[in-house]
Amino acid sequence: MKVILSCSLCLVLSAAVFAASDPTKPDMAMAVPVNVAADPEAVDLSAKFKLGLIKNVQGQHMALINGQSVKQGDEIDGYTVLSINRSQVVLQQANERLTLSLFKAMKTQ
Repeated sequence: MKVILSCSLCLVLSAAVFAASDPTKPDMAMAVPVNVAADPEAVDLSAKFKLGLIKNVQGQHMALINGQSVKQGDEIDGYTVLSINRSQVVLQQANERLTLSLFKAMKTQ
């Protein structure tokens, strides 16, 4: 009886651990349109890009967007990477700019 109870407890605990998300994994950032008015198409477009990380490789910032490594001047889905800094990537296509940010905006008092 103790064996069955301990096995059941192990199964329940392992299921709970498996269901929990990894607290060390960063959230995927969402794109924020910079100069686009409240247009439903712009919201869909900004959700097209997922910024995973920004890293500094030998003095040059690189970013992981939609699983693809990019640097300043590269193109991704028709957009040119204008700039990359420690927390943001700016993309441009024609007159449209998108800013991808690693961190969510926080309200301060």
